[in-house]
Amino acid sequence: MTAILTLIFITLLFFDSYTSSITDVASDFIKTTFGIALFMSITIVSLFASYLAITKILGILEQRESILSRYKKIFRLIQAILFSLSAFLLLDILIQNKFYTTNLIAIMMLSYGSSVIMSLFFCIKLFSWFKDNKNKFSILFGSAIFFVFINNLVSIFLFTILLSEKPIQIDYSTPIVFNFECAEDTFYCSLKDSVINIQSYTVIAYYSLFWICNYFLLHYHIQKIGKARFYTLVTLPLVLYFFVFGYNYDVLYSLNEGLKIDESIIFALQIFIVILAGALCGVLYGMGFKSIATLLKMSPSIERYLKTASYGIILFFITAGATIVGTSIPPYGMASIIFLPFSLILFYVGIYYSIIAVSNDIRIRKYIKNSAYNELKIMGNLAQSQMIDNMKEKVLGMTKKYSKEIHQKSNSESMETEEDLKSYLDEAIRIFNKDNRK
Repeated sequence: MTAILTLIFITLLFFDSYTSSITDVASDFIKTTFGIALFMSITIVSLFASYLAITKILGILEQRESILSRYKKIFRLIQAILFSLSAFLLLDILIQNKFYTTNLIAIMMLSYGSSVIMSLFFCIKLFSWFKDNKNKFSILFGSAIFFVFINNLVSIFLFTILLSEKPIQIDYSTPIVFNFECAEDTFYCSLKDSVINIQSYTVIAYYSLFWICNYFLLHYHIQKIGKARFYTLVTLPLVLYFFVFGYNYDVLYSLNEGLKIDESIIFALQIFIVILAGALCGVLYGMGFKSIATLLKMSPSIERYLKTASYGIILFFITAGATIVGTSIPPYGMASIIFLPFSLILFYVGIYYSIIAVSNDIRIRKYIKNSAYNELKIMGNLAQSQMIDNMKEKVLGMTKKYSKEIHQKSNSESMETEEDLKSYLDEAIRIFNKDNRK
């Protein structure tokens, strides 16, 4: 039942994300009573799903304390503010047949801002694990998250720039314009073009890096389905996405000359392929973590955490494809942007807690060590990095606690600073890892 409801929710977000990119050609539909009611329904479902997601995450954080546990109230606060802003916007549409651009900007900034902070935290954690353990997957995975961080940060500036060009109030008479282009030879236009290019390049970067990471996670399926089928399945969505993403519109429309089909239909078809290919990439990447969950199903908690992460990354790739630049009424794409930070919370918490669980379960670590699956070695290496983190935290905590007493008994003139202690510990870990690899 849960899987069916999740599939329905994913379908609704996909429709919202797709419609947000074609609001100019679908304006007659979205302004109908059915179009407005559908928007309201999707937004309410998105808000309710975010509540369920946070409730699930808080349940995980309460079961096992971690560095993320201290942010429980912040997660609830983000949710409460997004609920309030969304409620005001929906009431404005229902009662006054309009909404304020500042409200939409506030929702976007809070959603993307939360995603930026979470992505920065997680990529720093992965880079620190690479520093301690020289785990290649950590640097690949951390780089993918880093480009998600950059993309979300740039998206805040891009959406703010584009929405600031819109009227203060959006009503049914406001024209729907995707104001990406800027033909004037001015600093503002150069800045706008640069921000758009950076956003596009970072999308390409994290799509590609996630694909490389996913190759390692799904590698054991080669023996099951054969090399040809494996590489076709894992490559097709990415190739399709980049092909259509970078396709020249003039070339696409030239194919229509003999068919005499409305250009808006061709445009809508192209956007559909882009959004669908992006969603398929998310599903593919989700399969990577789902396959690891299957291999580690001997631990129900680890399996549950990894499945949570797989749903999170699927939902992220769908919600990240939404846009609110058209500023239509109703503003399709808002529901996806509302859920964006919660999809990343599901993804990051699921990954982080699965690694913590592996690091604390000697039975699982032995199973991974003796396993022939290289995919499980990835989890083992990440868990080892987390164990080093735990050890450093405990050693530093004990050292700080007793350093003053030791200093007084030894009658030494100086006492090591926390930075000195960290430096000594890092050096000891480096020597240990070096000897361990010999």
